[in-house]
Amino acid sequence: MILHDFIYEWDGKTTKGEKPVSWWPGSYHVKIVKLGTDKNNISYLVPIAVILKNAKTQPSMMNTSLKNYIHNFAQKLSKEYNLNISKTLWIEIDDKIRVAVLTPVQKNVPETLYSISWRSIRPNELAMIKPYISDM
Repeated sequence: MILHDFIYEWDGKTTKGEKPVSWWPGSYHVKIVKLGTDKNNISYLVPIAVILKNAKTQPSMMNTSLKNYIHNFAQKLSKEYNLNISKTLWIEIDDKIRVAVLTPVQKNVPETLYSISWRSIRPNELAMIKPYISDM
């Protein structure tokens, strides 16, 4: 079930003292999808998927990739849409479909820092999101 479907744009500037997604402008088509509902005492480990695809909306806009900024993007979306970063499947559609693995790294700082790695999407994950990516 699609919960949200929108274009997320950022200008690369800081506002309200918050760090931007990246210091360069960009935009992404975002779909937030509920993969399943808990029933019969069975719960999904990762019940939500966020599917992302670069959406260059203006010819003058850079084609900024989230590859190095996915943690900033995930934190902003999680805050705005009440998502649990670790229980969300973060998927980017580009030449390949990849999944971001965000691992919290605890340090002596007030905000959570993340170690980021990317992996290929698994066949079962692709099967779950396939109905939602045809128009992206």
